[in-house]
Amino acid sequence: MKNAIIAGIVVIFILIVILLLVYMKADFNASVIDEGNVREIVIDAKRFEYSPNVIKIKEGERIRIKVNNLDTEHGMSIPELGFESHDEVGAEFVFDKKGTFDFYCHHYCGEGHSQMKGVIIVE
Repeated sequence: MKNAIIAGIVVIFILIVILLLVYMKADFNASVIDEGNVREIVIDAKRFEYSPNVIKIKEGERIRIKVNNLDTEHGMSIPELGFESHDEVGAEFVFDKKGTFDFYCHHYCGEGHSQMKGVIIVE
């Protein structure tokens, strides 16, 4: 009887850990990978936010931005620089201009779509 109670508690604990990991998926998927001369940045996109929503890069750095759509189709657009990315394949770009650039979702994703923003800071 005692072993069955302990086993039940262990199973419940494992299920809670799994649920927490699934819930926090956006935090685990936001990553930066250095692939030689191209730095890959993976951005999780869901209604109505990006994770991460602030990205710092160096002037002249070649990056590939991949958008990981978690709930519906999203995208990332920096109109000022003519940059767009909308899927996990990614788009490469060299940011050769210092400054702060806002990025937006360019696929309508619901009522909060206009608040879906982020910032790239080129140092």
